[in-house]
Amino acid sequence: MDDPPARALDELTALTALTGLASAHGARYHLLAGEPPPSEAAAWLPADRLLAPGTPELERLLDAEHQGSGHRTRHAAALTLIAVYAGRVTAAAVLNWALDGRVWDLRPHNVLVRPGQHGIDGVRMRVPALLADPAAAPGAAAKARRAALPALHEAVLDSHLLPLAEALHRATRAGLRQLHGGVAHGCATALCAPPRLDAEELAARWAEFTAPLPALARLGEPVAVVGATGRRHLRYLRRTCCLYYTSAESVRCASCCLTPRAERIRAYAARLGAT
Repeated sequence: MDDPPARALDELTALTALTGLASAHGARYHLLAGEPPPSEAAAWLPADRLLAPGTPELERLLDAEHQGSGHRTRHAAALTLIAVYAGRVTAAAVLNWALDGRVWDLRPHNVLVRPGQHGIDGVRMRVPALLADPAAAPGAAAKARRAALPALHEAVLDSHLLPLAEALHRATRAGLRQLHGGVAHGCATALCAPPRLDAEELAARWAEFTAPLPALARLGEPVAVVGATGRRHLRYLRRTCCLYYTSAESVRCASCCLTPRAERIRAYAARLGAT
């Protein structure tokens, strides 16, 4: 598809909106706007340089995950990396779309990432911009979401996470289905993480997000889990494995497909303080 046009925002407007999103829903949605100061530039990797095997940037990101997680193989590190990357780097675009149809320009040419010991320590938009903005149609959130879905898919999946999965597949021979499972898990986590949003509404947004992508939808299942207060929280059950149990922590992730479905739901409920 043709690249959707981006509408650049002044830095103050963007920072206000992005800070508000992170303050309301959690640190995973925190984005910085603009290029880093020269003293920090070397710590950041251009996301568009991560989309081909063998680039120094992809090797650096993969090595950081491999060493930080203590995985025995780069294959396993790639599977963990894609899930934590998808659950952090593009999370703000997914959640804002679900809330009101706003889509941040998180296409790889506009993104810088800072590797952490396990995952991503920071995300920047080089130019703070929107690919879809509901301001043009106030009071019509559902219509805005539908209109914005192609732009969201382009920014998050088609130009970014799916090419990254392909690059990791070619670099490490990790299976594409497992890597795509990490993409699905990360995107679903962007919807599951906010504790104060209605689980049924978020599940409906996930169904809307994956409706044109049945192969992605089949890689996991969102479920509503009841917490101690009676509020229903959305959680995601994977159907592919990220091999995190082979890391230095030697534990299964909470969503691990090797754990029976009912046991995962009970564990999620216990974490929420359910009785």
